[in-house]
Amino acid sequence: MIRGLYGRLALVLLSAFLLLGVVVYWVYETAGKQLQQETSQQLYFHLADFLVEDISFYSDGRLNTEKTKQAFNRVMMIDPGTELYIISPQGEVLAYDAPDEKIIQRRISLEPIKQFLTDKTALPIVGDDPRSIRRKVFSVAPVLDENQQLKSYLYVIIRGEAYDTAATIINVNKSWLLGISVVAAALAFLLLTTLLLFYKFTRPLAQLKRDVAKFEHSGFSQFPFQEATSDANPQHGDEIQQLRGSFYRMGNKITEQIAYLQQHDQLRREFLAHVSHDLRTPLAGMRAYLETLQLKGDELSEGERNDFLAKALLTNKQLGSMIGELFELARLEHGQVDIELDTVVLSDLLSDLYGSLSGLAQDKGVDLSVSMTEQSICVRADVAKLERVLQNLISNAIVYTPQGGRVKISVLKQTAERVCVSVEDTGQGISAEELPHVFEPYFRSTRGRKAYHEGKGLGLAIAERLLSLHQVKLRVDSEVGIGTRFYFELMRLSNEENVSG
Repeated sequence: MIRGLYGRLALVLLSAFLLLGVVVYWVYETAGKQLQQETSQQLYFHLADFLVEDISFYSDGRLNTEKTKQAFNRVMMIDPGTELYIISPQGEVLAYDAPDEKIIQRRISLEPIKQFLTDKTALPIVGDDPRSIRRKVFSVAPVLDENQQLKSYLYVIIRGEAYDTAATIINVNKSWLLGISVVAAALAFLLLTTLLLFYKFTRPLAQLKRDVAKFEHSGFSQFPFQEATSDANPQHGDEIQQLRGSFYRMGNKITEQIAYLQQHDQLRREFLAHVSHDLRTPLAGMRAYLETLQLKGDELSEGERNDFLAKALLTNKQLGSMIGELFELARLEHGQVDIELDTVVLSDLLSDLYGSLSGLAQDKGVDLSVSMTEQSICVRADVAKLERVLQNLISNAIVYTPQGGRVKISVLKQTAERVCVSVEDTGQGISAEELPHVFEPYFRSTRGRKAYHEGKGLGLAIAERLLSLHQVKLRVDSEVGIGTRFYFELMRLSNEENVSG
């Protein structure tokens, strides 16, 4: 099966030219034969008249058959292409010079004879041939008696049987071959010229087809033909060039849209991972309080039980707030989240965080402590987002610190304007090879002494992105087997700013 537009066009064109060749040859052959008939009939138009004047066909009012045959024989010897017949006024063949078995029509139509005698301008006129079923050109003249009464017709077939035989041999050997050669050469020239034109016209379509196939093979994600768009002006070129330009522009648009969708799909996946990770920590804290109440409720005083319930409710409240913040974080990836700066008292923030995470540290057997050079240090930040950052850093430190280890939260005065907040642990540490990737989503250290946590490693990525909203950089120092320290610097508010805030 032929594929491709050019191949199909070539096949259709070849079929059309073959059909055209047959038609042209038929017209050529028909027109040639008609011209030959007209020429022959015009040339021999008065032959029958001359023979009637020179030959006496009747004696005593009766047709002299022997004398007629002899006269016919002499004429046919002089011109072998002719055949002579005496035809009665009723169309019956009366005399001829030929074997009887060759006469296949004993009566012929008189209409062509009458037309020949009355209308001499409608040549060629063909009539019946007694020796053939084909009609042929002829010459005819009436044979009259002494009283000028019609006795019969002298009917001369101009291109008789001998002529047909010779013409057939000539046509087979030369004429037919010559005609076919001329027609074939002309059609071949036209065919090749047209095929070249078709190739020129269809080549851009073939190239466009290859480009579309490559684009489809890439999954519509890569469009390596950007260089073609510069000269694909929709206002210039023919329709194919305009179509090609439209395709290139469409392809670029499709790749941009697919990249956009893939990016947002990745963000969606990261968002879901963020949610699953960030919900785990407050749920663990709340579960610790509730399990303590369940297991040791009878041993606790009413005040202690109320304290545990209050802490569980507080953690639940923080959990709801965190869910809202995670949705806000998803919008942050699109640049749709703004921070709300407020005055934050670090001692109060750390006290709340210590209260919510101390249960997790106790369950893990980790010593959690807070150290501040000054209790009245205030900074300008988004309270909820800063709390999230510290919560992620502290909870990660607790989780990755083995039993008996320490997690220390420190607030150190760097200068009069800046303070450094750090979370330091004695956990497994992070190798130098993994340290550059520590803030990437899904990161989880695997080269330390032991992977204590089976989480997805999104906490540090979330913390780093939340701090970036404050134009603050989160840094890390770590050594395998010794521990890790995360720290960042915040602008400290002066006492005047704190009062006015």
